[in-house]
Amino acid sequence: MSCLICAGHAETIECTEGWEERRCAECGRYRMSLALVLSLMEQGQIFDTERMRSWLKAQRCVVSVPSIDVDEALLAE
Repeated sequence: MSCLICAGHAETIECTEGWEERRCAECGRYRMSLALVLSLMEQGQIFDTERMRSWLKAQRCVVSVPSIDVDEALLAE
């Protein structure tokens, strides 16, 4: 499977319904809401990879597996 942030190789991890979880060697482990994934695909949008990686790194000081939803994606832009 591919990373939802950088499109590199990532391992898919089973998680709760409505979320996608990935472990990427470059971006680390994170969860992303399915609603956000579908929205990004519909709009043809992608993340600013470096900004999102920085945001994820900061979030890991608070939680071990950060969750990215629409609100967090806007903050990380």
